Amino acid sequence: MTLKDELAEVARSLGIIDIGFADVGLWSTDPIASARIRPLNRPDSIMQGCRTAVVMGIPVPYATLLTAPSIAYNQMYRNVNAMLDMAAQRIAMELMARGWQAMPIPRDGYHGIDGLRDTPTAFFSHRHAAYLAGMGTFGVNNVIITPRNGPRIRWVTVLTDAVIDGDGPMEEEVCIHCDRCVRACPQNALSPGTYPDIITDKTGCIDRSEMLAKQGIAPCGLCIAACPVGLQKGPTPGPTEAARAEIQSYVRKRFARSRRSGR
Repeated sequence: MTLKDELAEVARSLGIIDIGFADVGLWSTDPIASARIRPLNRPDSIMQGCRTAVVMGIPVPYATLLTAPSIAYNQMYRNVNAMLDMAAQRIAMELMARGWQAMPIPRDGYHGIDGLRDTPTAFFSHRHAAYLAGMGTFGVNNVIITPRNGPRIRWVTVLTDAVIDGDGPMEEEVCIHCDRCVRACPQNALSPGTYPDIITDKTGCIDRSEMLAKQGIAPCGLCIAACPVGLQKGPTPGPTEAARAEIQSYVRKRFARSRRSGR
């Protein structure tokens, strides 16, 4: 069994089936990554001697996403992020046990809303790592669109000096340019086009995230929920309109009670 197979087996034991590998040289040679990622934010700067980026993804349940923005989506989002960080640590430990160096990159490399206003990027882009590992391509909404889960998947990365062959970026674009994400955005932060020619208006996203965070129901998720790529045919698995309205209003009512009571 190869190291790639062994790591995939460890990831599967953690419930993760989406795992890919990217040669760190791609950050310097790929047209998209080399143009968008500064040298200081590339793997071989963050971890000298790094040869491979191990990328893992956990899908976001569509039924939960259809309640967004809501307390249900908020809690699920936090749980998935925690699972990704734990999985990255576990894979790093596995690599180190085999004599390799490894560095798990935190799922979110920034300090909340205030940090994003100062610097609207994390110190490492898991999106670009997933793209270079051949796990999907960029969509109109600037996130990675995958064949099986569309944009409904979150990523984490482990850097290592182990040499593990990867497939490289996908040649065929996954995004179908239906622009449903553009129409779904309440901030008009998205525009039709192809990444990186068209970049999300991050100020608009941050403004909405800040508003939702104050209500305890961030993030937004509407552009992701609108994407049809990867959805199975058949009845929509989400809540009824009445149930969605109830879930979405629950937090607002709780915050209203807190304000009235002075808490």
